[in-house]
Amino acid sequence: MSQLRVLDLAADRMEGEVVAAFFFSDERPVQGPAALLDWRLGDPLTRALVAATSFGRAGEHFLVRNNGKLGSDWALFVGGGNWQGLGPETYRSLVNHLLVVCTGAGFRRIALCLAPLAAMTGGELERLVRQSLEEFGNAPCECLLSLERI
Repeated sequence: MSQLRVLDLAADRMEGEVVAAFFFSDERPVQGPAALLDWRLGDPLTRALVAATSFGRAGEHFLVRNNGKLGSDWALFVGGGNWQGLGPETYRSLVNHLLVVCTGAGFRRIALCLAPLAAMTGGELERLVRQSLEEFGNAPCECLLSLERI
């Protein structure tokens, strides 16, 4: 059974096997937790975006090994499509996809750093993640959640 713990930590201080954050095709420069992780890792995501090898499309993945500046061993950037107009159901689908990717890669302690949608409270986003974990159910994992958006 999967469990969720909500923490008040910045993305770079989350201590999971992997820390995951979304990046979006309509946000340049990269925003939120993904921006902090990218900066701490020496801008590999930004370089991939500039080189047009990454775009932020829904379902896109970009995995980077910790360079000693993160609390987690790996950082996973997951494309979310467009941030503008993103609704709760689509957001939940993105979270579901992220969990499938992380557990499929063998990660069992997953740190998520997510930003609430414009009309969403932190509590609503926490409920959305809990629903995803309940639906997910096929691989037990510990999910650490931070709602920080820098």
